[in-house]
Amino acid sequence: MSHVFLGRERAYKLARARAHGFGDFSTLAARRAACLAEFALNRALAPALYECVKPVRMGPSGKVHIGGGGRLVDWIIIMRRFAPGALFSELARDQRLTPDHVISAVDAVVRAHRAAPPLMQDGGVRDYEIILGGLRKSHAAAEASGREIENATALFETLGRRFRTLAPLLERRRHGGWTRRGHGDLHLKNICVFEGQVTLFDALAFDETLATGDVLYDLAFLLMDLQARGLAPYANLAMNRYWDETRQPEWALALLAPFMALRAIVRMTVAEEAGDREEAALYHHVGLRLLDTLHPRLLAIGGLSGCGKSTVAQLVAPGLPGPCGARLLRTDVIRKQAESDTGRDQTTDYSIEARRAVYQNLAAAAEETLVSGDSAIADATFADSLARDQFSAAFAERFTGAWLRASQSTRLARISARRDDDSDATAAVVLGQIEPVDLGPGWVIVEAEGPADQVAERVIAAARGAPPASAR
Repeated sequence: MSHVFLGRERAYKLARARAHGFGDFSTLAARRAACLAEFALNRALAPALYECVKPVRMGPSGKVHIGGGGRLVDWIIIMRRFAPGALFSELARDQRLTPDHVISAVDAVVRAHRAAPPLMQDGGVRDYEIILGGLRKSHAAAEASGREIENATALFETLGRRFRTLAPLLERRRHGGWTRRGHGDLHLKNICVFEGQVTLFDALAFDETLATGDVLYDLAFLLMDLQARGLAPYANLAMNRYWDETRQPEWALALLAPFMALRAIVRMTVAEEAGDREEAALYHHVGLRLLDTLHPRLLAIGGLSGCGKSTVAQLVAPGLPGPCGARLLRTDVIRKQAESDTGRDQTTDYSIEARRAVYQNLAAAAEETLVSGDSAIADATFADSLARDQFSAAFAERFTGAWLRASQSTRLARISARRDDDSDATAAVVLGQIEPVDLGPGWVIVEAEGPADQVAERVIAAARGAPPASAR
C-alpha cells in the first residue's frame, strides 16, 4: 500500500497512487484524506512515534521536497524511526521477547479499548461473515493466479459454520458494549519498543468496517500471531492478562478460537497475495488447528501458602486444551475483584462464609470456562475439605486435583521473596497452616520442592493420569 523511506532519525510513509480492492488511493485528494486519517488514529496510540503530515511539492527545477513552495504532488506521514530489531516480530525471531514485553503490549491494548466508545450497531454475526466472504474472494483470486495453498475450502466452511452457531453469543457481546473501533491489524510486526516503551502502531486506517468488531477480535490477532510463532506461553500470558484486566466473562472464551482462526485466514490471504506459499500454509495450518474439537479439563492446584501454586499454574496452563491454553482462575484475584465491586476490604476477611463465597465464585467461573470449550486451572489453597470435595464431585471426570506439598521453610522463603503478588499471605499465615490428613477423591499429592519447571512436569503427569515420579 505504501512506500516507506528510512532516514537516520525519521521514517517517511508515502501512499502508493493506485486503487486496491479495499480502497482507491489513485487521486491526490484520496491520499491526503488517507494520510490524515492514519495519522490521527495512530497519533493517539503512539504520540512519540507519529510527528506530522506534510505536503510533498515539486519546485520549478523539478526537484521534489517536503513542505515549502511549489506544485503540490502528494502527501506524506513523517514518523520517528525506531531502532532496527525493535519490532516484536524481530524480538520473537531473535528470542529476545520477554513476558514484560507481552504484558506491556496487552496493557496498551487494554488502554486503547477502554478509550474507544461502544458501537452498538456493529459486531453481529453478519459482520464477520462479510469479512470471511471478502477473504474468500481474495483466496479465489490467488487460486486463479496459482498462488493459493491447497484445500483451504474446508477452513472457510468450518469457520463459517462456527460463526453461525455463535450468533447468540455475538449478539450478547454486541448488546453488552464490547464492539469497538480497534487497532485492526495487531500482529507482531505492528508492535515495537520505542524509547523504552512498548508501542502499538500502524493501526488499520483505510476501512472502518474492517477495524470495528468485538474487542476480542482485535486482541485475537496478537494471540494468533504468538501461537503461530510457537510462543504458546506468551499467548497464554496475554490472554489471561487481558481477561483479568478487562473483567471479561468466562463464557466469552468460546469466541476466541473462531476469532483467532479468522485472523489466521487474514494472514494466509496476505501471504497468498505476496506469493509466499510457505507462510500461507503456516497460517492455514494454524487456522485448522484452532478449530479442532477440544476436550477441556479442569485442573485444581492446591496447597498451603508459599508452595508455588501460581508459578506452577502459569507453567502448566499453556499446554492444556484451549486456543491459548488454560484460563487461570485464582481465589486471590477473585477476592480482590469482589473488593473492587463492593468497596469493602476483602483482604482481611477470611471467615468461613467469606472463603466459601470465594470458592463458589471460583467454581462458577470454572464451569463457565469449561462450557466455553476452554480448560481452566483453579489456583487456590483448597485447605477446606468441603471445597476440595465440592470440586471433585461437581466436575467429576473433567477434574484433576494436584496438591503441592513443600516444607514450611521452603514456603516461608518463597513468601518472603514475593513482589507485587495478588496474594496477601504472610509468614504468620504460613506458620498457622497445617497440612490436611486426607485430601479426598480426585486429588494427588505432588512434591513441590525444587525448581518450578520440574514441579510443573509432575503436575502435568498427574493431570494426564500418570503417577508423578515424586508423588505419594
